Amino acid sequence: MQQGKPRDHRHLGRIAAGGAAFILAALVYVVTEAVSAAAWQNPPYFYAYNYISDLGVARSLTIDGREVLSPLAAVMNFGFQAHGLLFALGCLLVLPLLDGKMKRFACAAALVHGIGNGMVGYFPGESYSGVSPHVVGAGMAILGGNLALIGAGLSIGRRVGAREDGAVLRLSDRLVRFVPRLSGIGIGLGSFGIAALAIMVTRVLGYPAVFERLSVYTMTAWDLLFGCCLLAVWFASSRSKSA
Repeated sequence: MQQGKPRDHRHLGRIAAGGAAFILAALVYVVTEAVSAAAWQNPPYFYAYNYISDLGVARSLTIDGREVLSPLAAVMNFGFQAHGLLFALGCLLVLPLLDGKMKRFACAAALVHGIGNGMVGYFPGESYSGVSPHVVGAGMAILGGNLALIGAGLSIGRRVGAREDGAVLRLSDRLVRFVPRLSGIGIGLGSFGIAALAIMVTRVLGYPAVFERLSVYTMTAWDLLFGCCLLAVWFASSRSKSA
């Protein structure tokens, strides 16, 4: 019993830090997007018309017919890069909750997302012709992030049935008890995000900026939900140990 306590405490610390990283990732992204969009005056910024990447372009340009000039481009580019870093960090911190091959898959996809978002912030979306670093980075960020959601969902589902580590098992059980369908939510959000990306690229339904946002906001929703679940598990577990 004495050997299990330090391990359990380490897991609790990682869970708390991971939950905080996910919530901070969502807040940083939402706030930087809202602030940089509100700064647009001429031309005005429309969420249903302008791409998210338009917020990171500091020069006055016409891109695919859209007049683009973002006064606070640096704010949005910081948001891109900060989210990529915090999302990847959160996934790496909650490794004890994941299992087997899906654990490695989810973390690899999260790292792809982090690198992609770093590229999106470093190379503004000033052109979408050819294979630009921004387009490559955006593809990595959206695909990697949504695949990480699917991998995390599958891993959470698998971990509930595992019997390798009693301390981790109890924490994972509590995580699923807070949101019983958490595994399905992760898989569903990731799948929806990838479908939205495909619709945006093909423009089969029009409104590409809307579907671009839908493909990104799946990650923001997961950040908030998963982060809150992790902190709830940490709080409940800490209270039970101190009781």
